[in-house]
Amino acid sequence: MDIKDFRLIAALHENARQSYRSLGRHISLSSPAVCDRLRRLQRLGILKGFWLLIDPGIFGRDNLLVFFRREWTRKEALRALTVPEVAWVAWKMNGWLTVQLWPRDPKQALRALTGALGAREFGKTLGDSRRYHKHLATIDWQIIDALIDDPKLPFKQLCQSTGLSPKTVRKHLEMLMEEEIIYILPRLGPLADSGEVVYHLAVFGPVSISDLYQLMGSDDTILLNVTQNPPVQYLLCRSSSLTDVTTKTHALSNLPGVKSVVVDLNREIFVNTSFIHSLVCENISY
Repeated sequence: MDIKDFRLIAALHENARQSYRSLGRHISLSSPAVCDRLRRLQRLGILKGFWLLIDPGIFGRDNLLVFFRREWTRKEALRALTVPEVAWVAWKMNGWLTVQLWPRDPKQALRALTGALGAREFGKTLGDSRRYHKHLATIDWQIIDALIDDPKLPFKQLCQSTGLSPKTVRKHLEMLMEEEIIYILPRLGPLADSGEVVYHLAVFGPVSISDLYQLMGSDDTILLNVTQNPPVQYLLCRSSSLTDVTTKTHALSNLPGVKSVVVDLNREIFVNTSFIHSLVCENISY
C-alpha cells in the first residue's frame, strides 16, 4: 500500500459515492487507475464494502459511543446489537467492542447496554446533542431509506426505487451529504500487503493535532472527526507493521494531554438496519 492508496481510502471517507474521476482528482490519477486500485484493495481485503452512517440529530436523538475492553465473542457482539437504541456494533481484532447508540435518554440507554452485556464501559463519548437540521422532505427520507441496505446503490436504481427524477435525486442527495446528514463510509479490514496496517485511532484528551501529526507522521495520518465531550480525535492511520503501531501508540500515550489511546482494528461491523429503517419510516409516515 503506497501513499496514493492511503489517500484514496481517505477520499472514500469524505464521500464514498463520488465518481472515479472525482476520486482521481484527490490523488492525481486517472479514472481507470482509481478503479484498478479499488479492485486491488478489495482483493487484498483492505476494502470490505461500504455502510451508511446517519446523524441521529435528524431523529431528535443523541449520539452516544461506548467502548468496552476485554475479549468479546462474535455472539456477544451480536447480542449487543439487540439492545434497544443500538445503531451499530464494531467487533475489534483484539475482541473489544465499540457500540454506537442513538438514545433519547443517554443515561438510561447506557444502563440498558451495560446491563445486557454484564460489564461496565471502558469509556464513552457523547456527540453534539441533537444538532438542528432543517426540516427534511419526504424525498430526503426516501433516499436515506433506500441507502440503508445498499449505500452504493447505483444512481439509476436509486431513482427507480424512489420514483423520482435524476435531477431531483441528485439535488437532494448532494444536500444530505454536504450538510453531513448522511455519511457513506468504507468498511476497512486492517491488513495490507507487505505487512502494512491501515487502522482507525481514537485519542482521548486535549492534545494538539500538530503534535499528533509530528509523532504519527503527517503523510500517514488523517484527521477524520473530533468530539468535545470528552475531547477525542479520530484518526485514520497507516503503519508499516503491527510492531510500528504498538511503538507509535505507546509514544502517543505519553504526550501531554493524552489520557488514553484506542486502536481501532475492526474485525466486523454489525449495523442495526431494522432499527434505522424504523426511525426513517416514522418520519415518512409522519
